[in-house]
Amino acid sequence: MRVGLITFGGDGGKSGISQYIIKLIEQFNILSHDMDFEVIVYEDEKSIFVPEGSKMGTYCYGSSLRNPVVNLGWFQVGLPGLCRKRGYDVLFLPAANRRAPFWVPCPTVGTVHDFSSAHVTEKYDPARMFFIKKVTPILIKRLDMILTVSECSKTDIVNFCDIPEDRVVVTPNGVDLQTYCQGDKSLALETLQAKYPIKSPYILYVSRIEHPGKNHAKLIKAFNKLKSGSSLPHQLVLAGSKWSRAEEVFEVADQSPFKNDIFFTGFVPGSDLPPLFRGADLFVFPSLFEGFGMPILEAMACGTPTVCSNISSMPEVAGDA
Repeated sequence: MRVGLITFGGDGGKSGISQYIIKLIEQFNILSHDMDFEVIVYEDEKSIFVPEGSKMGTYCYGSSLRNPVVNLGWFQVGLPGLCRKRGYDVLFLPAANRRAPFWVPCPTVGTVHDFSSAHVTEKYDPARMFFIKKVTPILIKRLDMILTVSECSKTDIVNFCDIPEDRVVVTPNGVDLQTYCQGDKSLALETLQAKYPIKSPYILYVSRIEHPGKNHAKLIKAFNKLKSGSSLPHQLVLAGSKWSRAEEVFEVADQSPFKNDIFFTGFVPGSDLPPLFRGADLFVFPSLFEGFGMPILEAMACGTPTVCSNISSMPEVAGDA
């Protein structure tokens, strides 16, 4: 069986969806003895998504296809032709809630991670919100098989896309317990402090810097209250790359009377995340909505006390812990 797999919509390795795609490709590369995978990827992201020495084929595109309008047009016009040209028996879209075709000449399987935009007002600009709310459900409904990562997301897909429940299969995310595991805290801090000006003790939040969906502004205000009402010695470490309306989060942090104790790391490579979790006294995840919430699993796997929101999929992920 010949399978085309598209990495577009994966944020260049800097998001949870990116990690989902990277880990899937790693496993497909190991397990797919009777399957012929071809990864459709941007040329400059090939090293991010495709393992070195992989037996998978690649079909690369240049950066011009990153333009949102061009990209959307390619999915509807260029992708059907590519599927025919490359002879795919199946097309797999691991970020189908972001990009999907209306039609291609082969069966389609897509992972829809969430419909957070339908729950968080002003998450994106009006044009993008219109596309997500009005166009995306039509495209998702055209998929032959739909995967999602939580029962919460399945409920949203069924409701927003008007799809029968039996067409949506829940495949929860997992955590790599060889990477995310308990370890020596002092060694973790030593490793971190060689790269980042992080002070111990600290409270940690790992998420792209996005307002209002990831709720950084309210977390900073809660941190202010903790610091002003006690002798709390902790620093607040906010790890993640800049995203939509990040400047508003930076402004709230800059106005904090404890701004010297608030540290933004920027994007943190995967190799630095386990020691970052292990070094924290507390991990907080106050997001307003998540399709899954991988950092909750990662923090708990590292043995770090964790506080998360009690909404959307997060109670599923945290379980009775």
